[in-house]
Amino acid sequence: MSEDKKQGPEMAELRAAIKAVLSSPSEKKLVIAGPGTGKTTLFKQMLELAPGTPDQRIVLTFINNLKNDLEDDLSELAKVFTLHSYCLGLLHREPALRKSLSTDFRCCPGLASLIAADWEIITQNDAPQFVSEMRSLKEENHIPFYLSRGKYYDAVDFDDTVYRVYKGLSSGHVVPNSYKLILIDEYQDFNALEAGVIDILAECSPILIAGDDDQALYSQLRDASWDHIRLLSNAGEYQVFKLPFCMRCPKVIVDAVNDVLTQAKELDSLEGRIDKPYKHFPPAKGSDSAKYPKIAHVETSVQRQKVNYMGRYLTQAIAQIPSDEIETALRGGYPAALVIAAQPYRDQVVSHLESVGYNVDTRRDSDTKLNREVGLLILKVDQFSNLGWRIVLGTDSPSFLHEAIVATAAGRHRLVDVLPSEYREHVLAEANAYQPAEELEAEAETHASVDIPTVKVTSFEGAKGLSAQHVYIAGLHNGELPHDSASIKDLEICKFVVGLTRTRKKCTLIRTRNFAGKWKTPSSFISWIDPARLEFIKVDAQYWKDKGHS
Repeated sequence: MSEDKKQGPEMAELRAAIKAVLSSPSEKKLVIAGPGTGKTTLFKQMLELAPGTPDQRIVLTFINNLKNDLEDDLSELAKVFTLHSYCLGLLHREPALRKSLSTDFRCCPGLASLIAADWEIITQNDAPQFVSEMRSLKEENHIPFYLSRGKYYDAVDFDDTVYRVYKGLSSGHVVPNSYKLILIDEYQDFNALEAGVIDILAECSPILIAGDDDQALYSQLRDASWDHIRLLSNAGEYQVFKLPFCMRCPKVIVDAVNDVLTQAKELDSLEGRIDKPYKHFPPAKGSDSAKYPKIAHVETSVQRQKVNYMGRYLTQAIAQIPSDEIETALRGGYPAALVIAAQPYRDQVVSHLESVGYNVDTRRDSDTKLNREVGLLILKVDQFSNLGWRIVLGTDSPSFLHEAIVATAAGRHRLVDVLPSEYREHVLAEANAYQPAEELEAEAETHASVDIPTVKVTSFEGAKGLSAQHVYIAGLHNGELPHDSASIKDLEICKFVVGLTRTRKKCTLIRTRNFAGKWKTPSSFISWIDPARLEFIKVDAQYWKDKGHS
């Protein structure tokens, strides 16, 4: 009997799906892969079979936490970048892409907000949506102003980095690098600009693009669109493959996701969705499925800061996570506990968890800071830096701010030269004396405990690229998710699917009957799940009495 048959028909089907991708001679492959279906494993096998050296293979994704995970697994086989960091490297290496930027230009997250403020000061009009114009490749745009100010500050932000590369490559003035293999992850979250760069790269190198339109969350935040992956799926230019099995989630989660997608289809939602299998994988998740056969559905009688039943329940639930599951998560580099919660519940949950001693991680991959200290550090190195002076001026907002910006509109005068001498000397003295606080980053193992897990608290968007042993989705009410139960948006369905599928062991859905004196109704999405898959838990005063708590 073959090894596949010993392990069951699922293993044979999985191996066949992977073999189809690996053995295909197509130079352009599209892999539709639902959450937890083994994209990284496929990537690794593709890279192992690819010719050339690791320097001749690249993997691109779109945010840092996804890039970091891929780098952990694939860095010995390929160079791994976010698309932004890849484009930033091209700007540094290619003068024809840099154009008017110097060789020492800075990457300055937040530059776009400074340039928008400059527009309003100089033109006395509301600033256009510079970043959106870039991301959508809008033909009629105000981008020349943006690029001119970027030249003046000798700096780039995330989106104009990609835009500069796209314009340079698409013009034909710069020939894109050729690689032995390009792998693209999370393509459903790319916008038109980013998809345009990928199209150019695909003309010169073998490429595999992976994604899943059910997990597209960034249409509002990044102007991304699932249209790009759907068009590739239908156009015939790419050979399309599908990974059928979820190897992350227990069976109840896989079944619940299929419940949600079936209900969405019955309501004529998710029009144009790529049809794909999403199956339980017993060889990997059989024992977890037996141990955690239900999704917890928690209803608290009340929720407010002083009667923080959500926070109290989460504290109790997290404390009950088995130590071996915490240790496994620690070794795997992912959270034991992930709380997905929007405001106003998030702050109350975080407050309670911290009050009882949990280390709560609320950092977001998209967090960027453009504060006065950044400007002072730049001026400490270069006292003539237009960018450094602009950052300090933006935070100080002196009475002469508008006059100074208008004086530099044509780009002929350095900002330092149009400032009052007293202010200039004061800031330079401050910059020269400035000593940044030393940041000590202790290794996670130094403080980690097998008994007290770090708790990650984030939004649905922030949960992309993450998974956890236990996932808690808090604040599931109509009026919030979904915003309008009579007109549910596709994006809201995707959020719920993404939340569910972060789960490695158990998922808990949490809502309240009354928040701060206002009655709440449960999210329609909960009713989309077969009730047999849910374990209802009522949390009220009696619940705490029964638990021995006052």
